[in-house]
Amino acid sequence: MILTFLNMKKVLMKKLSRIISSVLCMTFPWAASLHAQSADVDFGEKSDPDSKDMDALRRWLRDKRLVTMKEIGGDFSISGEVRTEFQAANEKRDGIQQRGNPNLAPNFPGAKPMYAWDVEVNLMLDYRTDRTWAAIKLEFDDDMGQRSGKVNNIRLEKAYLGGRIVPGDTFIVDAELGRRYLFNVFDSKVEFSSIYDGVLFRFNKAFESVGSYYFNGGAFLIDDLTNHYGWVGEMGALGIANTGLNMKYSCIDWYRPGGEDEVGNTAYETALTNQRYRFLVSQLTAYYQFYPQWIGKKLIKIYTAGLMNHLAIGSKIVEQHPEGDQAVSTPVQIIPTGGRKQNLAWYAGVSIGVVKKQGDWAIDANYQWVQAQAIPDFDVLGIGRGNTAKVGLYTQSSDGSGGATTQQTAVGNCNYYGFEIEGLYAITDKLVVQQNFKYSNTLNKQIGPNETYRQYEMEFIYAF
Repeated sequence: MILTFLNMKKVLMKKLSRIISSVLCMTFPWAASLHAQSADVDFGEKSDPDSKDMDALRRWLRDKRLVTMKEIGGDFSISGEVRTEFQAANEKRDGIQQRGNPNLAPNFPGAKPMYAWDVEVNLMLDYRTDRTWAAIKLEFDDDMGQRSGKVNNIRLEKAYLGGRIVPGDTFIVDAELGRRYLFNVFDSKVEFSSIYDGVLFRFNKAFESVGSYYFNGGAFLIDDLTNHYGWVGEMGALGIANTGLNMKYSCIDWYRPGGEDEVGNTAYETALTNQRYRFLVSQLTAYYQFYPQWIGKKLIKIYTAGLMNHLAIGSKIVEQHPEGDQAVSTPVQIIPTGGRKQNLAWYAGVSIGVVKKQGDWAIDANYQWVQAQAIPDFDVLGIGRGNTAKVGLYTQSSDGSGGATTQQTAVGNCNYYGFEIEGLYAITDKLVVQQNFKYSNTLNKQIGPNETYRQYEMEFIYAF
């Protein structure tokens, strides 16, 4: 009986399947062809209509995604950071509070609060073989708050590929191409905060009983609209004579002879933009590091550095044509430093400790002295001046727009002296707390308004 019932069930299922197929084919003629072609369906990603990649390249990239790490070899790593940050800032310009002031906010589109909360996630991908490598870093950084919060701030901080050209024992040459920050490669407490989109060459040579020497240098893109490029280089001697003495020299060139001659700009506008990039900055750094017994063999590093902008000028008169009257020109002084160059900077400090595991701590304290023309506004890595109103040194807006400033209105991110203290403590092997305090005051009070700035920051960082 059971076998008879099973056979009847199979027959009924076959008949039911044929009826359903017939109905689908009569009702939807395309169903038959879809069924017939299902074996040939390509389940890969559809090509982007805006993509310029040739078909062979798209196929190659698709095939690479189907190859496992076990097959191609190399080391692939995924790492990340989750950060929560609290920041309290106090910025006054001629005695008027600049942050958290509702009376000023309508005039400053980028106005900042006095107390701010921030959440951040960093995702890093790294792949390396014996002779090649690639690195990616994505930053998701948003303000907290029901009303003031954001959920869409994404930044591509790092994306470069590299290869080893000369794989020697004591002499190595590498080349890298892509994006990262200047401070990822070059050393400074007060400059190198800009994006470095370009090519980098690394030369390393070790001498027994003498020390290790290196040179990192390359060219980078500033503005492709005006075909404007810069170059940067740093050379150093590390562990000189097998001691803790190290020395470095760097030079970065932002200047383009002839200026940023954009279509439609007047000579006056070109001259202003030209000053924004009139920087050839050298830095000489020396530091000594050792591990004394009296502090538990913790690393102590004492450092100092001096900087100079070799292209700074103290005065420049440009003819400006008033709007609507091209027959009349007015001579305008576009260098707001009172007729003298303000092109020097220096800093000095001490650092104690290295954080590797639970219970480790480190602290760094330094003093900074930076004149108005020493570093471009957009490349300042140091304490700065807060400058929540974003007023430039040469122009009314720090992005180079808005016409010339005067000696009374110029601000920028330099022209300050101040100190910074930073501490780090490992709560666990993966969770650390970082605290930072910085303070700055106006260095030359004959240039622009008197500005004082102080900021305290506490950040919890979980790394995995």
